[in-house]
Amino acid sequence: MAPEMSRLVRRVTFVLLALSAAAVEVAAIDTRAVAASLGLAAGWVTLALVVNLFVPVPADSHRNPPKWVFPLTLGLAAAPFAVEPLRRSWTGDGDPLELQMVFGLRNVGLGLAACGGWFACLRLACVVSLFLTLFAAVMTGHPAVMVILGLYTATGSIWLMLVYWTGLRAVCVAPERAVAVEELPERQRLPWVGLLLLLFAVGGGLALALVGPKRAALALVELIPTSGGTGETDPFARYGVGDGPEETPGDDAKAAGMVETEKMIEDTDRSLVDVVSDTYGPPHKPPADQERMVAGGFAEVIQSDGKPPDNRRPNRDFDTSRTGPKGDKKPDSRAARGLFEVDGRTPLHVRLVAYGGYDAIGKRLIEARKPSSRSIEAEGGDWMRLGQFKSSANWYREDERHRLKAADMADNLVPTPAMLTRFRINKVDKPDYYEWDHDGVLALAGRKRTPPGVIVTTDCHTLDPARLPDAAFVRAGAAGVTAPDLCEMQDAIRPEIDRLAREWAGDRDRGWQQIEAVVTKLRTGYTFDPTAATPPDHPAPVLWFLTESRGGPDYLFATAAALLLRSLDYPTRVCLGYYAAPDAYDQQTAHTPVRTTDLHTWAEVRLQDGHWMVVEPTPGYAVLGPKLPLSERILQALVAVAAWAGRHAIELFVTVAALVVAWGRRRAVLDAAAVGVWRLWPGKTWREQVRRAVRLLERRGRWAGRPRGPRQTACSWLRGVRSDASEHDPDLDRLIRMSEWAAYAPEVSPPWDEADAVVVCRRVLEGWTLWRWQQLSPS
Repeated sequence: MAPEMSRLVRRVTFVLLALSAAAVEVAAIDTRAVAASLGLAAGWVTLALVVNLFVPVPADSHRNPPKWVFPLTLGLAAAPFAVEPLRRSWTGDGDPLELQMVFGLRNVGLGLAACGGWFACLRLACVVSLFLTLFAAVMTGHPAVMVILGLYTATGSIWLMLVYWTGLRAVCVAPERAVAVEELPERQRLPWVGLLLLLFAVGGGLALALVGPKRAALALVELIPTSGGTGETDPFARYGVGDGPEETPGDDAKAAGMVETEKMIEDTDRSLVDVVSDTYGPPHKPPADQERMVAGGFAEVIQSDGKPPDNRRPNRDFDTSRTGPKGDKKPDSRAARGLFEVDGRTPLHVRLVAYGGYDAIGKRLIEARKPSSRSIEAEGGDWMRLGQFKSSANWYREDERHRLKAADMADNLVPTPAMLTRFRINKVDKPDYYEWDHDGVLALAGRKRTPPGVIVTTDCHTLDPARLPDAAFVRAGAAGVTAPDLCEMQDAIRPEIDRLAREWAGDRDRGWQQIEAVVTKLRTGYTFDPTAATPPDHPAPVLWFLTESRGGPDYLFATAAALLLRSLDYPTRVCLGYYAAPDAYDQQTAHTPVRTTDLHTWAEVRLQDGHWMVVEPTPGYAVLGPKLPLSERILQALVAVAAWAGRHAIELFVTVAALVVAWGRRRAVLDAAAVGVWRLWPGKTWREQVRRAVRLLERRGRWAGRPRGPRQTACSWLRGVRSDASEHDPDLDRLIRMSEWAAYAPEVSPPWDEADAVVVCRRVLEGWTLWRWQQLSPS
């Protein structure tokens, strides 16, 4: 075969492995951005190309590969399993066992491609690439995988033609090997591999007979996290029955892990009305002539074992005059880890109900009106895009992706974060399947409850409020921009609210500065007390909170912030939902569970483009920060490092000076450490003691420019050093003689006391220091 053609075949083989590696990365996490998957594949392929630069090209490519190829491929196959524990401990993320096995096979294929100079490695690499491509095609129908599959088919055809042209098929049995008959050596090596396999088979059979087939099968099954075992679990396993908390097990699809399922299950557990009453306490009982239908109030509720009736859905008003939660509340059940789980960056606000107006006389928040149109457009596949927002807004940063899995939702609402731009649910590919309960509150059309196991993948805007321009904030009186109930405030509370708003933020420029002033005042000047209860006879709970108690539950913080911002001419509303706290992050599963105890109330300000910006006035709660590009994150990290260095300038100066001195004296430090180790463990016999001491002297000579020659014995080298020295050293002469005996003499007693060897070696090491070696003239 011509060398040029052989190189061409190896290059095409690398292309096949690159395509299969890219397909595997896309298929492994098909919800990840394609660019990120291709970047990871490119990194692995680049690493294989670098390894290929150091792999020699054999003169005869038909020969068997060298012995080091097998441990190389074995190490590459084991690399994903070795890295996985570190990845899970450092990042909290991980891969299931089956993906680790596929990634190990991908590494083997790339390693074989790097050793493609041998035809056996070349053929095996192509077989591995074919398997990887078939795996990716079976795992997902992602469009990117289909494109890669087409490219792989075309490249594979080219590879087959090149193999035919170069006559690669004829070398499966090389002619010289077929006719050459070598005489067997007189002494053959034992077939260790065959003997080990035989020993393993016999031992395995005996063990199987001792423990029993059933017990052995159960023990082996438990080692596979996707096998349906009931013992050891893998939180990142996918599919199977009973594999762990990340699983959707069998027909009871109630686990809260991130595994997409097509199961749709109706349930009839508690509704959100019960959760609100448990969290905030029931409202104060109104007079008999003023009873009305309120959320968590005294509305007549018909108990039924069927689907929750409409009067148990959270589409009622919210009383701000409540008795507070009961002190003897029973702890939440731990059967389910949460109502839903969040995979992605937190904190996160997930809306359930939006309240537009505020009835000061009735002391209640009025439910916001539902949008008149759906404004949901199919984007392709299962993805849906929200089409009601203006596209001219350019003040957002990069979008953030989350995955939210419903486990035990109390209604038909679809959990989505604020500033949602697009979303998807597996196999739900029509906009008619969705509806709006409120602006920004998504629900499943025609269902009473969101089925457990449903995973919602979302993309939402992120922003830095401090960088918002004044044009981002709409005025309350702008025609056609917002509903009137988002701006109104009744006369009974307006004078005091206006006074506080002017006092706190009246001198600030319009925009985020005013909003920040109100939020900062509430977060720093008021106390969050979830057990506080509004006096039942107080005419205005918000004013009681702002002027008298200066503390209370989160719904009073949110109501006060909304009214104060309305006084400053910002359209606002109050939202009830769940708060995914960073402190609740579970490192084992890399998800954040959200429970009924995470029910929370906050305020929102409408922006010019139609999105609602979360405003968090309650102390102890935070808002999701902007997602910055890599360059800005690096710049922020550098700024933080510079600030830290400025605060610890003296300590850094002393540390750097010590490191500089240590680097300049590194050889002296290493030499002292090596001598210290020799003093503690000089060796068991006098021969070992002498050899180790001579090796220390060789290192000193090498560092001082007097290395031992490649064909020079240690004894002759030491004699040359002794002749160059200006003074005679009897200890060095004795060490040379001992070194000769240690190297060449038989195992007999030496003509000196063996205990003297340690003493002589110690004297020579103390006398012939590194500084003394450096004073000798170089050889």
